Amino acid sequence: MTIQELIHQQMDHFIGKLIAKNQISIEKVIEVATHTGAYLIRTRHVQNKGISEDEIKLVLQSLADFMNRNFENQFNEEDFIMMKDETFSLLKNPAFDQEIQEYFKQFYQ
Repeated sequence: MTIQELIHQQMDHFIGKLIAKNQISIEKVIEVATHTGAYLIRTRHVQNKGISEDEIKLVLQSLADFMNRNFENQFNEEDFIMMKDETFSLLKNPAFDQEIQEYFKQFYQ
């Protein structure tokens, strides 16, 4: 499975859960995208003991592509910049590994 396919699969799942709980909003989609991106970047880093700049860009671009394809004209450049910045902010948190597990639990209940 490619990173793009993985992102689409995960985002479809998470967005579906938000819709089912009537919690869908632009802010929630950005929140889910930032957490998904941070998780994938961190996982790749741990698995390979590093991650290239190109791989990070691929994750972020794939998330942006998903959002553009599924929420046409609802996101702007500032939203994507915020998503990227928040993704990196999450990764800087020393408790990230613990907190990301807690965050995603809401989508599997």
